[in-house]
Amino acid sequence: MVILITVYCIVFALAYAWALVWVLERREKKYGQGSFSFTDAFLVASLVGMMVYFTNTIVIMAWPASALFYDLALLACLGTFGIYKETAYKARAAKVSRRQRAEARLLERYVANDPANAAYFERLSEVYEKLGEKDKALAAARMAAKLDPAVRNAWRVKMLEEK
Repeated sequence: MVILITVYCIVFALAYAWALVWVLERREKKYGQGSFSFTDAFLVASLVGMMVYFTNTIVIMAWPASALFYDLALLACLGTFGIYKETAYKARAAKVSRRQRAEARLLERYVANDPANAAYFERLSEVYEKLGEKDKALAAARMAAKLDPAVRNAWRVKMLEEK
């Protein structure tokens, strides 16, 4: 019986720690908002995993009737944390997108006022690429390469064409 309890607590703690790291890593993987390094993720997973393992073992041994409710409470906390972080990531992504769209509009005005400035077209191409507007990014990069035939502009056009 003790072996089954130990195995259950280990598996539950590992799954819980993995889910927590998955929530934290979504910031980079889904929203591209900076990375959560492996070292940080490992540290968080280790500490949370140990805490969940030890507390789960104590609850199962001391209050076996309450063990299910304790695990459900842990899962509810993890779910609430996941929803909170997802909401925060989405809000930050929307804020970044609004800033990039504002920058694109500003650069479009600058380009209209100074159509011979290759730097404006280079930056406009970068902003359009971040916004996911590949056709506009490619057109701006081609214009930058036409105005300033530097190697970096030619490479940017080539890179965007390959995508």
